[in-house]
Amino acid sequence: MKVKFKLFGIYTGIVLSLGAMTGCRKFVTAEPPKTQLLSTGVFSSDATANSAVAGMYSYMYQLNNASSTYGGYHLTICTALSADELYRPALPADPFYTNNLSPASLDVARIWASSYGIIYNANAVLEGLQTSTSVSASMKAQLAGEALFIRAFCHFYLVNLFGDVPLVTTTNVKQSIVVGRSSKDSVYKQIIADLEQAKSTLATNYSFSGNERVRANKWVASAFLARVYLYTGDWANAEAQATAVINNSSLYSLPANLNSVFLKSSNEAIWQFLSYTGSGYTIAGSQLLPASYTVAPAYALTSFQQNAFETGDQRKIAWTNSYTASGQAYVIPFKYKQRTNASGTGGEYDMVLRLAEQYLIRAEARVQLNNLSGSKEDINAIRARAGLPGTSANDRASMLLAVDHERQAELFTEWGHRWLDLKRTGRINTVLSAEKPAWVASKALFPIPTTELANNPALSQNAGY
Repeated sequence: MKVKFKLFGIYTGIVLSLGAMTGCRKFVTAEPPKTQLLSTGVFSSDATANSAVAGMYSYMYQLNNASSTYGGYHLTICTALSADELYRPALPADPFYTNNLSPASLDVARIWASSYGIIYNANAVLEGLQTSTSVSASMKAQLAGEALFIRAFCHFYLVNLFGDVPLVTTTNVKQSIVVGRSSKDSVYKQIIADLEQAKSTLATNYSFSGNERVRANKWVASAFLARVYLYTGDWANAEAQATAVINNSSLYSLPANLNSVFLKSSNEAIWQFLSYTGSGYTIAGSQLLPASYTVAPAYALTSFQQNAFETGDQRKIAWTNSYTASGQAYVIPFKYKQRTNASGTGGEYDMVLRLAEQYLIRAEARVQLNNLSGSKEDINAIRARAGLPGTSANDRASMLLAVDHERQAELFTEWGHRWLDLKRTGRINTVLSAEKPAWVASKALFPIPTTELANNPALSQNAGY
């Protein structure tokens, strides 16, 4: 049986159900959740509570829909179009690519509603665990840490995509539907508090997920904290958190073979999502890889992204693919090799956090801390893996550009890195105005969805919409 849920302000209930997306594939009506997070029965034992949290990850990745997802589409592909990484050969006027989004965009509404739906789930877990007398103390500590991490993760993307946003830490709908926009600083303060608390209670291994890297542990929280501290300009803490992860060589390392990076339980993986339906392929792969190499791809790499690779860069060889269809040449992302069910061994998991980012976080933080030699070591670790010589950068300005260059070549089409990097470094207007003639500075923020403005009079629209 399929059901629909009412829209409560910034929430869509536990499961979201929207119609056809502008510039997206269509959504189908969502299946009901396997666990009802608001039921007291969910927190009647360690097993049921653990199952509920495991289901939260599935909801976060798949959103109960095979065609388009929170992570696999919206936070990877839509942001790559918004930046300078991807274009759509069959739809050159895609509103994300042209940075011409409407507040009525159902894609934008999906990002907003999905994020707050996940936050609602996390808050429900935290409240349920707090009142439960049946879940053990050790299980409570782990599951609460995971919920805090996920709440922080979603608030992070909201504040970076939309600017000042409602900060929601309760399941009380009467409160949440009238909450106004909290300042970016306030949201970041809560994100950091959630992550620090999560880090203190989470396991130090992956035992809660069968030793697969698909649920949060202490190192996942530390890795994301490193990113958050970088974004907020806390260079010392960014360096410290990244160093803690990098130094954990018993769990993490940079595989020499670039083609092994995105496989399940890769040594580089800090946090991954399970393959879609357990069949060894990812939503990102199913969307980014063409159904046939005789037709134009749905998405292709822009010339700007192609030019980010230096001569001899093995990332271009391993992580992109080129072909010609109907006389037109295309270059596509090829980090994920499986579009549908994987054959043979070595299934792929969707990479959310990985070690290379930690090296680049630390490299940037070290420049800001005037540790140029340390920064150069980190940059060169990434370049060496890519088959490139050491960087020639040797002063603060050139080192920051060198970090930016490596981030562009290393992290392309992964969870919005390029779009967010252009904004946080203040380079977005310079870069995109040169690449996109119609670029307008106000488009660095997505619009607040029309439906949310109508449902919540305390909200206001972003400038330029």
